[in-house]
Amino acid sequence: MRKNRQIRRGKSRQFQTVDFNTEEISGRDDSFDECLAEFLDVLKYERNRAAGTIEFYRKELGKFRQSFEEQRLKTNLRAITADLIRSGYVRYRQDKYGVKHATTNAGLRALRAFLNWATEKRIISRSPFEDITIYKAEARPVETFSREQLFDILSQPDLKTFIGYRDFAIMTTLLETGARVRELCEITVDDIRFNDRQILLNGKNREPRLVPFQRQVGQILRNYLQARGDSPVDWLFITQYDEQMNRDSVRRRIAKYGRMAGIDNVRCSPHTFRHTFAKMSVQNGANIFELQKILGHKSLDMVRRYVNLFSDEVKKAHERFSPVKNLDFRF
Repeated sequence: MRKNRQIRRGKSRQFQTVDFNTEEISGRDDSFDECLAEFLDVLKYERNRAAGTIEFYRKELGKFRQSFEEQRLKTNLRAITADLIRSGYVRYRQDKYGVKHATTNAGLRALRAFLNWATEKRIISRSPFEDITIYKAEARPVETFSREQLFDILSQPDLKTFIGYRDFAIMTTLLETGARVRELCEITVDDIRFNDRQILLNGKNREPRLVPFQRQVGQILRNYLQARGDSPVDWLFITQYDEQMNRDSVRRRIAKYGRMAGIDNVRCSPHTFRHTFAKMSVQNGANIFELQKILGHKSLDMVRRYVNLFSDEVKKAHERFSPVKNLDFRF
């Protein structure tokens, strides 16, 4: 906060205005690159953020720096103002690159976290985001598979081959647990607890959670492990060359089976399996807190959205209180 104090000088009762704003700055180097490197180190070594999270900040903050450099704007942290963020980043990227509102918001959230950290470290006196409001982007439709589409896509892999059975096991695991694709790829063989039928998932910010699975999925995983055989790596889902399956590979495989199944009105992706898990869980009676725990959501916002979208309680209640139905109007 900027402070102005008046100091009395002797008997003349003259007053001098002294600006204490600079006392709030540590005098450290405020270059963008050096501060960014330190910020990413803090995320990795002090806050224990996941590699994907750190890469998100690196990528989004790199876009911000690129936007300023293309316009020959100073990137020193003390030179960044709220007005420059609006004109030199938000409007610039939307006008030149056609960036959508939701994408811009992601960059603004990353920049806000970075500049808030710089404020805590007294590299800058205050964050420009005290004068910026990040509005929520319009929520995207939640895409899910129908029961028929699930049967179709799960029927595509060739279960007589290792790759086919692996892909079948991947899709059934996604459907049974609602795991994120990163969480799926990071499952190790030891994370499968067959005795109590649970999988240990490495959630956001390295927070582990146990997710149950039922007997049918347990048998599928046992069959897959038999086909997988001995491997020098511990990852559960691997390639035929004993390498960890990565997120892009999983996405490509699921998209391929979606095309083979002729599914063209729903995006065939790991996240669609996650949404479908949520939908079917709500429809089968899962409550909001059970769903939050299994999906690994920090807040209840997204879980409430699932319940609002997929619960049939409102539909059943409407059958009771429908004004038109209760009029018993004949037509």
